[in-house]
Amino acid sequence: MFLVLGAVTVVGPDGKAVALSDRQRSLLASLLSRAGAVVSVDNLVDLVWPEYPPQDPVAALHNQVSRLRRAIPFTQIETVAPGYRLALGPDDVDSQRFDRLVRADTAGSLGEALSLWQGAAYAEFAESPVARFEAIRLEEARRQATERWHELRLDEGSPDLPALEAFASEHPLRERAHLVLMRALYAGGRQADALAAYQRYAGRLADELGLEPSAAMQELQLRILRHNVAPPTPLRAMRVSHVSAGDRRIAVATVGTGQPLIALPGWVSNIDVIAAGRDPRSSVFQRLVGTHTLVMYDRYGTGRSPGPVDDFGLDASVAELAAVATHAGAPVDLLAMSQAGPVAVALAATRPELVRRLVFFGTYAAAEVFTRPDLSATLIALVRSHWGLGSKLLADLYRPDPTDAAADHMAAVLRDSADPDVAAGYLAAIYAADVTALLPTVSAPALVLHYRGDRVIPHRGGRQLAEGLPDAQFVTLEGRYHLPDIRDLDHIVDTITSFLSRPP
Repeated sequence: MFLVLGAVTVVGPDGKAVALSDRQRSLLASLLSRAGAVVSVDNLVDLVWPEYPPQDPVAALHNQVSRLRRAIPFTQIETVAPGYRLALGPDDVDSQRFDRLVRADTAGSLGEALSLWQGAAYAEFAESPVARFEAIRLEEARRQATERWHELRLDEGSPDLPALEAFASEHPLRERAHLVLMRALYAGGRQADALAAYQRYAGRLADELGLEPSAAMQELQLRILRHNVAPPTPLRAMRVSHVSAGDRRIAVATVGTGQPLIALPGWVSNIDVIAAGRDPRSSVFQRLVGTHTLVMYDRYGTGRSPGPVDDFGLDASVAELAAVATHAGAPVDLLAMSQAGPVAVALAATRPELVRRLVFFGTYAAAEVFTRPDLSATLIALVRSHWGLGSKLLADLYRPDPTDAAADHMAAVLRDSADPDVAAGYLAAIYAADVTALLPTVSAPALVLHYRGDRVIPHRGGRQLAEGLPDAQFVTLEGRYHLPDIRDLDHIVDTITSFLSRPP
C-alpha cells in the first residue's frame, strides 16, 4: 500500500512501513504522482537530481530503480520505453481510494475519504516538480470534498458546526464554504452570526480580490434577513450553447436581456469560474447583466472549449469572436479587458458591421507597451514548465500586496482555465500582438478605462488605444489594480452603461 495523503510512505504486506532512502522516496513519489503512466528516463533524472545530476545519470537512475525494486518486491516497477512505470492496482494508493470514495458522494463515503489524510499531499515533495501538479489536484479535491461533506451533513440535520467554522476561517475566500456556514448558523438559530459571517466574507473578498459577493451569496443574505432560507440558488442561470469558428467548437454563455454585450475572454478564462464569482471580472459582469444580454465565451483550448490548440495567433482569435458576435445577433457591443484589446480592435476594423460600440479596460493595442522582453520570455517559460508557480507569480501582479489566500485564489482561477502549454501559448501571443495600424480605421465609438498603476498592462497601453482610435473617451482610474476593484465598481459600471446607452 502506498500513502501519499501526507508523507510518502510504503506499507508492506505485514502492515509495517518500509524503510526507504530520500532518493528512493523521491523516485517513488515521481512514479506515483503520474498515476501509473510511463515516466521517461530524462524526466526522472531531472526529478530525482534537480540540481546536481550524476556523471552517468542513466546508470545512476537504473541503480536507484534496482534498489527500489528490492525494497518493495511486492510491487512491480516496469521498464517501458522510454522509461519506467509503476504497476498499480485500483486501490494500491490511498489517493486512488480517496478519489473513489469522493465519487460515491455520500456523507459516509466523504467522511471516510477525508479520514485518509494524514497531512499535506506528498508532504515535502508538494512544492517541487516531483509531485507539484498532483499535490495541487489532491489538495483542491480535499477542500471540495470537505465542503460537500459539510453540505450533506447540514442537509441531514447534523452539521458539524465547529469543524465548519474552522474550515471557513482557514479558507476565507472560498464561497461554497461560507454559503454552507451561513446556512448552518441560521439553521442553528444564529441569524446574527450568519449575517456577520457574510460581512466578514464580503470584507475579505473586497480587500483582497476587489470583488463583491456573488449573486448566490447576496441572495442567501437576503433570505436570512427575511427568515426565508432555502438552499442557495445557482448564480443567474447561464444559457450555454456552442458555435463553430472554422474547425473550432466554442462554448458560449448568455445571460440577461437587452443589447448584446460580448465580454471577450481574458488571457485564459473559464465561463464556469466566472459564473461562480471567482474570476476578477465576475463582479462587474454581474452588475452589467442588469442592463444587457451578457455574452461570454471560452476561447479554444480553455474552459468549456477544449481542444488541441495549434494556432494561438490573432487571426484565429478574431475568427472566434466574429462567430460569437454573429451568433449573439450583430451588431454587438464589445467589452475587451486585459489581453483582449487587440482582438476587439481587429474585429472592429475588419468587420465593422458586427460592432456597435467598444469598451476597453486595462488593455492595449501593441506589445511595445511591455518594455521587458526578457521578463516576458521568463514568464512564458515559467508558465509552461511550472504552471503552479507561474500562475501564482502572475496572480501576484493583479493586485498590490496580495495575501497568500488571495494569490492562491487567483492562481487557482488561472489553473482552472487552461493547462500549462495552452496558457503559455496564449501568453506568448499577448507579447507579439500589434494592431496599431488598424486603430485609425475603427469607426465604432470607444470608451477606454485604465488604472494608472496597472502592473500587468501599463497605463500607456490605454493611452495608446485612446490616442489611436478616431472616436475614443479615455478615463484614468487611480490605483495599482489591473481589473475592476470593488471600490470603483459603481463608478466603472455607471461609466460603461452610460457610454453604451448613449444615442448613436
